[in-house]
Formats: sequence, C-alpha cells, structure tokens
Amino acid sequence: MTTSPSPLVVTSNRSGWVWVGLCGLIGLFAAYDCFARGYVGLGLTVLVWTALLIAFIALVFVLPRLTVDEAGATVRNVLFSVRVPWGQLEDTRSTMFVELLPRGGEPVRVWAAPQSAMKRGRASLRNRAQLEVEVPEERGPRLDVASSLLVERDRALSAGNNAVTSGPVTRTFLKREWSLFGALAVVALVSLFLV
Repeated sequence: MTTSPSPLVVTSNRSGWVWVGLCGLIGLFAAYDCFARGYVGLGLTVLVWTALLIAFIALVFVLPRLTVDEAGATVRNVLFSVRVPWGQLEDTRSTMFVELLPRGGEPVRVWAAPQSAMKRGRASLRNRAQLEVEVPEERGPRLDVASSLLVERDRALSAGNNAVTSGPVTRTFLKREWSLFGALAVVALVSLFLV
C-alpha cells in the first residue's frame, strides 16, 4: 500500500496566530478578573465572546492558505475552498494577490498570498536592473509563488499520471467552519442574558 505525500502548504498567514494568541490572552485575563470579583455570569460571557472573536480571526487570518500536492493546488479562502487540478491550471499571475487561472474559468485569488506594494516595487527595480546588467549564469532566476506553481504543474504533468492530475475545478463552501462560527455566535448572543 502506497501512501501519497501530505499536501505542502505554500502560503499561510503566520501573523494571524499572533492575533489569536493576543486576543486569547486578553480575553482570559478579563474573564479571570470577572471571576475573581465574583461576576461569574459576566466572566462566562467574556469567555464566549472571546472565543467568538478568536474564531473570526482564525477564519479570516489563519485558515486561508494555498496547498499543493501531486494532483493539484487547493486555495482555501475565507468562504470557499477551490481545488484546481494541475491539468486545469492554465496560468498564474501576481497582481495584488497570487491568482490561479484555470482553463475557461474565473481567476482564483489566494488571499493568503498578498503581494505587498514594496515587494512589487523592489521586483520591478530588480527587473530593470537585470535588463541593464547581465546576470551571472551561476545565479538562477528567483522564483515567486506564482512561477513556482507553474513549475510544479509542469513537473506533475510530465510525470504522466493523467488520472490524478485531471478532473474539474471544484469550489466548496466551508460549511463546517462557518456552521461552528454561527453556533458560537448564537451562544454568544444567548450569553448576554447571563449579564
């Protein structure tokens, strides 16, 4: 029995974890203060609303990511997860975000891969400098996320496993995550009656 390698996370937002941790610490401290002063209902309400805020931050800043495996790329944004098999990936581009361009479909933006204005400015300056000065052959070209996706696509397609790399582009709403967030929001609203 052969196991396929686990998907490789190409981009994710690590700073989101910092915000989750800070909000969690502040919420726990505020809840502890309420419990220490004898306001149990208020302490429970603070805990629930802190959990709701952490869940929202996680949905928006932590969970979006781009993963690749031998069959294709998966873009997980705030509301949807889009699976683009390598056989359907026509091109990629770097605009404000990295975008995957499937054949005959609309572009899929990778929210976890924003291209900062400073980085784009430095890249354009570097490109102009390369036109003026010849780059030594020992230094290869520097690949960005969009270019590396095309390299990975070409590698997977040259392997010749069409059964794995073909198929339609699928778009799935993140039902489980948003259902949990909705249930937590209902509990948070109910917790207001504890105050």
